[in-house]
Amino acid sequence: MTQTANVDTLRLTDHELLALLAMNPTPAAERSRELFRLAGVNHQDVLEQAGITTLLVRGLAEVAGEDIVPVDKGAIVAAVVSTADEWLEMALVTPTSDHVLFIAGSEQGAVLLNLSRYGVHEIQPVDSRSGMLSLGIAIAKQYLVDGPDGLPAAAMIKHHRAGGEPLVANLKAGEDGSWTLAEGDGDNPPTRPVPATEALASFEAALTFA
Repeated sequence: MTQTANVDTLRLTDHELLALLAMNPTPAAERSRELFRLAGVNHQDVLEQAGITTLLVRGLAEVAGEDIVPVDKGAIVAAVVSTADEWLEMALVTPTSDHVLFIAGSEQGAVLLNLSRYGVHEIQPVDSRSGMLSLGIAIAKQYLVDGPDGLPAAAMIKHHRAGGEPLVANLKAGEDGSWTLAEGDGDNPPTRPVPATEALASFEAALTFA
């Protein structure tokens, strides 16, 4: 795997994540900031400074000459999100839960972000050796097939790369055993029924770049 293999789940606030992204201001970091819904926040400089302060207190950053640099778990997260070239944006809905997840991947490894509406997010390393999309499909399967929350359930995945438009698909599993797949972005994307035995494979195919 990569250097992310043995790192436990890390909880970061909005301002700490903003600070880590700002420490290495690459195009990938800016894309990650946009996808994580952090690009348009008010008083961003103030929040970044607050994030640096708490990262220092928590031992996730340190002073290095004239700079503040991420260390330990903070360095691993910063390395991935500032060099990422592939992202999965996921919305997972069941009768009792509603989750928004992101996976960012680069040559430095991959991290899964479980974003919270309250601004405190859980970030953990994931093994992406089988491919980012395969990992996303496996997570979706946990909600659509294996999850304890019951049906109906739906999984939306938006597959982003560093260049070009993303691919988007939405797979729904009904209480009656039916499966439907919608492909494309927008309010009313084309939707078709799919056999249960082929649903996940069709979902993955719809999200695979040519």
